[in-house]
Amino acid sequence: MVVALFALPPYAGCEKRLKPEECDALRGEAFAILNKAQPCANDADCQQSEWPGCEKPLAKKSQTEQIQPLLTKFNEGKCEEKKVDCRKPPPVYCKQGLCVHKEAGMPVMDDTPVITP
Repeated sequence: MVVALFALPPYAGCEKRLKPEECDALRGEAFAILNKAQPCANDADCQQSEWPGCEKPLAKKSQTEQIQPLLTKFNEGKCEEKKVDCRKPPPVYCKQGLCVHKEAGMPVMDDTPVITP
């Protein structure tokens, strides 16, 4: 009589890995969100994006409601992120109701654009 010394859990070998095209679709959806206007009421509504790709201006509401669920699926699907060489982005702030990067030549104090009347 042979006795098994170990047993595989029922989920072994059934790793929930997404196909590369499914991973690309998630990244594409996230890029589509990032490339839309990011509405804001004040500077506190804005942040730098962390995924996908290089940092872009992003409304915190978009991060929480739209980007984060896609990133969770991307990570749970064991998708591979290609390393991207990004420059340090300028500070992000709310300008005329949209999250944007500080324009070159605009004065900055403590990483926050200074707007003078």
